[in-house]
Amino acid sequence: MNTAFGQAGGRLPNAPTLSPSGRPGDFLTPPVNRNVNNYVVDPEWESPLTHSWALSYQRELWNRTVMEVAYIGRSAKNLYGAYGINQAEIRSNGFVDAFNIVRAGGQSALINQLLGPDTRRTGSETGSDAMRRLFASDLQLNAVASVAQQLATRVQGGRTLSELSGLSPYFFYNYPQFLGGLFVLDTNDYSDYHAMEVTLQRRFGRGFGYLLGYTLSRSRDIRSFDPAFTRVSTTTNVQAASSTPFDIYNRDLNYGPSDFDRRHVFQSSFVTELPIGRGRRFGRDMHRLLDAAIGGWQVAGIAVIQTGRPFTVYGGSTTYSNLVQSPADCSGCTGGEGAVFDDPTGFVFYFNEEERRKFSTPGAGQLGNTGRNAFVSPPSFNMDLSLSKSFALFQGHAFEVRADATNLTNTPTFNFPTAVVTSTTFGRIGRDVISGSRKVQLGVKYSF
Repeated sequence: MNTAFGQAGGRLPNAPTLSPSGRPGDFLTPPVNRNVNNYVVDPEWESPLTHSWALSYQRELWNRTVMEVAYIGRSAKNLYGAYGINQAEIRSNGFVDAFNIVRAGGQSALINQLLGPDTRRTGSETGSDAMRRLFASDLQLNAVASVAQQLATRVQGGRTLSELSGLSPYFFYNYPQFLGGLFVLDTNDYSDYHAMEVTLQRRFGRGFGYLLGYTLSRSRDIRSFDPAFTRVSTTTNVQAASSTPFDIYNRDLNYGPSDFDRRHVFQSSFVTELPIGRGRRFGRDMHRLLDAAIGGWQVAGIAVIQTGRPFTVYGGSTTYSNLVQSPADCSGCTGGEGAVFDDPTGFVFYFNEEERRKFSTPGAGQLGNTGRNAFVSPPSFNMDLSLSKSFALFQGHAFEVRADATNLTNTPTFNFPTAVVTSTTFGRIGRDVISGSRKVQLGVKYSF
């Protein structure tokens, strides 16, 4: 690994000299407890493959006006993916059951053995007692995977705790040599997209034209960004983390709505010349000076109404995997929960008190029944409008004045609410908006 090359500009004269320090076979057994991040590529790497198809029907309804209905489909496999291979094992080794025994106040033989050599344990404590003292908050939150990770990465005298206790060095991790993290880049992700698109368009003529479009679509995938040349997200409860595999042995658990999925989108645009001025419906014989002032104005606008983007509600704990928090449990949830409203405290909320009571942290070893991207953020509406007029001065010269307004109605588009069950602000958006305020810009242009 050479970091100076890129820092020096990456030019050929600065290219480092490769000096192998051993044979490839020497690296099959890496140093023990190497506490750095490592990245490897799956040897079964395949090129991504995408299939797309479409079927459309178009018909002219009346003069200059065409309607089109289309179905768009797309399916992709072998997409770039990445995952942390050291997902702590907590099931087949009996750790979940032992965790629950200790959490309930009992004595677990497995935990007593595992924490027996732990230097943090006092002489009068059993391993179970020491766990209750050292991991009180994790026990309360059912964070069994977090405890497993902390015990798996504890090293005393160059040896892991599981080794010192007489258990296998692979008790928690398949690759205990890489306690800092071992990330695999692969091509095992997949996605699909289906949409119905309806458009009605009138070509501009006689001073008027418009386009109306509606899309009903569904986009689903395993993850919604390309991690192959960056890294797998290991931040536990941000929305991007929902694209980290909940279980590296079952990638299907992450299959759900894409982060950018918009179920319903309506878009419209129009341009029209106001029917005022010489030769128009109103003021056909208007005086030239008056026509120069109020005639020939053009209005154009764009409006977009769309449903919100999906987001994941997290349980606030690593109950299933040490690499990412688990989605929350929800009793009686339909996925349609949430609506923007003002709370008496003065903040904007999305989940009301009754809805918030439905959510809870999953049990130890459980994933949570809501899954990835099960809820949808607030919808959005935006309209831009322009008013312009061009004055012809003399041959090849023109003068234009215009006013452009963005977000004409000054409608806010709210961001995701706080989506972690254990947060004191769970369900609250606050004042977090992703739209800009209404802005009006006046301009003049002289063309020659």
